Amino acid sequence: MQKSTDINIPKVAIIGKPNAGKSTLINRICGKREAIVHEEPMITRDRKYYKTDWNGKNFYLIDTGGIDLKSKKKINAQVLLQAKKAIDESDVIIFVVDLRQPVSPLDEEIAAILRKLDKEIIFVGNKCDNINGSFYTEEYLKFGFGYPIKISALNGINIGDLLDEVVSKFVNLPSYTGEHDNKEAMPPPGICILGRPNTGKSTLFNTIIKDERAIVDEVEGTTRDSIDSIIKINDKDYKFIDTAGMIRKKGKGKDLEYYSELRTLEAIESSEISLVLIDSTMGEVSNQDIKIIETCVKKGLSTCVVFNKIDIVDKITLDNMIKMFELKLKFYNYIPFLKVSALTGKGIKNIIKMIDTLIEERNKIIPENKLNNLFKKLEKEDTGIYYKGKRFKIKFIKQIKTAPPVFLVFSNMDAKRKVNITRYIENNIRKNFGFIGTPIFLKFKY
Repeated sequence: MQKSTDINIPKVAIIGKPNAGKSTLINRICGKREAIVHEEPMITRDRKYYKTDWNGKNFYLIDTGGIDLKSKKKINAQVLLQAKKAIDESDVIIFVVDLRQPVSPLDEEIAAILRKLDKEIIFVGNKCDNINGSFYTEEYLKFGFGYPIKISALNGINIGDLLDEVVSKFVNLPSYTGEHDNKEAMPPPGICILGRPNTGKSTLFNTIIKDERAIVDEVEGTTRDSIDSIIKINDKDYKFIDTAGMIRKKGKGKDLEYYSELRTLEAIESSEISLVLIDSTMGEVSNQDIKIIETCVKKGLSTCVVFNKIDIVDKITLDNMIKMFELKLKFYNYIPFLKVSALTGKGIKNIIKMIDTLIEERNKIIPENKLNNLFKKLEKEDTGIYYKGKRFKIKFIKQIKTAPPVFLVFSNMDAKRKVNITRYIENNIRKNFGFIGTPIFLKFKY
């Protein structure tokens, strides 16, 4: 497998100590709330890619976790590794400092690392919200990067000047070819990896893309934001999205898990396929697992349930979980499941095969004559479906949409909210035409 990237599009990494305002700057440049911003430091832990443009020039922004070289914590060491990878693959580096604070030893250490690089460095002083405010600009001159570009990521001050400086650096890059082709290629299918915290989502994500892009740790909730990677497998592009664990809490507003769950829901909205991970060692399929699956179905995603960690669970426990899964999802019996070990890689190839199947199924088109012949045949053979003594009849049915499939049904009564009728139609469509793992939506006219 290899990553599929636009090799001529420059990459710009944003580097700085924790809480320097890097994610706020990302949101300001992208024009929307892409990165999670919170007053707690170290919120950005992985490296994330955002494609954006300025004056017709495309580039990728790489958001990184705040660098803390002195921390002994395992998670901070992994964040540092992500930041180093971002530095290595970037063409231009934006070094962000908080000008409201004096130079810290951490700022000096980051500057020392950057001075050794043969890369374009843009020095930025953030949080200059008030032009008449007191700042430590002169202190930072000893870094050797000259005067910083004073900005306020929060209020949008001087962001245009910063972006002018960024794109001016691109002409010095050997691979840069100027303005980019505006023709939009067909976007790759989005596959989001979902599940409760600590089910192995990031491990599966890393195994699939073969690169430790997502932070993996034994502490619940280490993935705070949704991160994605476009990879090429067998000459096909796929966009995999790793998400924060979905966990229901009563807290709202500024609660960090609340923001992470919003990101997860946004990832679902932008995906076509969902892989719902269940930890096989837990011995049960929880109501939260079912709610995640139901959310995917309502949003029109084709879904596969993945029982993970089969390398450390006995056969009896796993078989019991699968029976419980089938019982709890009796109304979603079209959803397939797989058994894998994200850690050892066992069963991973089956995931790619299943994804291809789900993509094919959700894009399937059923000819009108086959649909109508089916229900005419059923009308003659079946006892039929009745409502208040009146038999339900389909006058005409056709498929009006794919991905997910939507069928328009012309009938002799309003059947929109009659569950027995909708199940009768859906079950017969599935029995004859498939649509594995894919929700079917019905619209009625009478």
